[in-house]
Amino acid sequence: MNKKLLGGALGIVLSAGVLAAHGWGATQVPLQTAGQGPSQAPSTDAALIAKGKYLTTMGDCVGCHSANGGKEFAGGQYMAMPFGKISTPNITPDVNTGIGYYTDAGFIRLMRGGITPKGQYIYPAMPYPWYTTLPDDDILAIKAYLFSLQPIHAPRLKNYIWFPFNLRPAVAGYNLFFLGSRYHPDPHLTAQQNRGAYIVNGLEHCGECHNHRNFLGNTAVALNVLGGPITQWYAPSLRFDPTTGIGRFSDADIEEFLKDGDSPSMGTVAGPMSEVIDYSTKYLTDADRAAIVAYLHTLPTTPAYYEWKRGPNNATVLAGQQVYLSHCAACHQPDGQGIKGNIPALDGNGMVTATGPQSVIRVILGGLEARGSYALMPGVGATMTDEQVAEVANYVRQAWSNVAPMSATPLLVNIIRKDTHTFTNGQRPDGCPTLEQDQLKTALADNSNGLEDLLKSTTMPNMLNNVNAIVQKLHSVAPTVSRSDAVNGLTIAYCPIVNGDDTIPPDQRAWQLTHFADRLFTQLSNNGSD
Repeated sequence: MNKKLLGGALGIVLSAGVLAAHGWGATQVPLQTAGQGPSQAPSTDAALIAKGKYLTTMGDCVGCHSANGGKEFAGGQYMAMPFGKISTPNITPDVNTGIGYYTDAGFIRLMRGGITPKGQYIYPAMPYPWYTTLPDDDILAIKAYLFSLQPIHAPRLKNYIWFPFNLRPAVAGYNLFFLGSRYHPDPHLTAQQNRGAYIVNGLEHCGECHNHRNFLGNTAVALNVLGGPITQWYAPSLRFDPTTGIGRFSDADIEEFLKDGDSPSMGTVAGPMSEVIDYSTKYLTDADRAAIVAYLHTLPTTPAYYEWKRGPNNATVLAGQQVYLSHCAACHQPDGQGIKGNIPALDGNGMVTATGPQSVIRVILGGLEARGSYALMPGVGATMTDEQVAEVANYVRQAWSNVAPMSATPLLVNIIRKDTHTFTNGQRPDGCPTLEQDQLKTALADNSNGLEDLLKSTTMPNMLNNVNAIVQKLHSVAPTVSRSDAVNGLTIAYCPIVNGDDTIPPDQRAWQLTHFADRLFTQLSNNGSD
């Protein structure tokens, strides 16, 4: 669940020189000023703890501080950085391996300054430069909630960081680029817009992905939510420019997208934003989601690029059009309008028209799981050449009403391909993900209902009949499972069956898996599943 990763390797290198120039050298912060235990007694104020839980959710803390299959807030996840990988720490109130020894002052100092009670500067994988805006009472509410959790003994995993980036004092140079002081309402904005500014520029730290980065790789003082590359995706502009941003969408659609990850005009979410929605924005109040949109309306609508239209005989566009008609048009339609509510449109799609082509390339290569009413997309690019993926990415960014730059190249595709491993393109190193949908896990574990036997016996020749039987069975053994959860969960359950069948050529397994998902989605839709 690695969503908001920092591209600041250069920043860490140069900050060491900045520190030396200030005479800071390699000295750590004195321990006696660091706020180290014994901690104050945990709060029993239910209202304060509830407030802290909401703020912790707003900050998406669980997304980084929980490993896949692990306990919430116990850490254990590795976050890839340009200079190695960093493990996320345990933030439950365990005294020995968590934050149980933090005082109020120590916790405030960590959140605002990125300095632990032991005097160590933490790596800015944690977006503490954004938390400088938070008032003391909000920070202490977060602490009250975390300290109300069950302590979990979970020692931190080893970091794997290259020299000289493993010299923690150099990280202090990042503190030169903090947002600064606490948030103060802007008298020129309404109360709703000020609330949105507090959320966007504070706990939600939207600019961590959606900002450009300065020459040190820092985002907190860079251009505000104009979009930028992030872990081989491209986070689009959040300004209301109709060409490169969100100006073509209604406020209601944007708020629905933040709640559900899909909306009628915006299609379905992809990439790191999926986890932001799943762990954070879907749990915000309607009023707070509306406040975010209200604040974004106050930002200037500066386009991120100049519009450029292709000539009618552009060879690259014509080549991309042929790839599109062969691999994409059956679902997304020749006019790029998709199938309303089931297949997202590419014409006017914000991910497609973003300044950078990374997200388009990534989705072509890796596909997408089903979400809401939208079907699973196979990783069609897995069988294409790098040149074909670049050609079709450039085509969709220039076709119909789209006017994005034709900046996809075979080299960029090759780089992204090496890091795109999904079960929908057959490239996951571990083969298949783990089924996590509880109701489906229970149903598949019950040998008396025959659901698992149907899955195990499903082949290409009998797939249509078996999928029909699976759907009928599903209505009785897991009646409340949503359509998207059923498609994703049963496809995940079918994955090891396909991968373990030696009669299926390896290069056909991903195709059979996604064909199963497509059949399943169609049958569930025909049977009225939501």
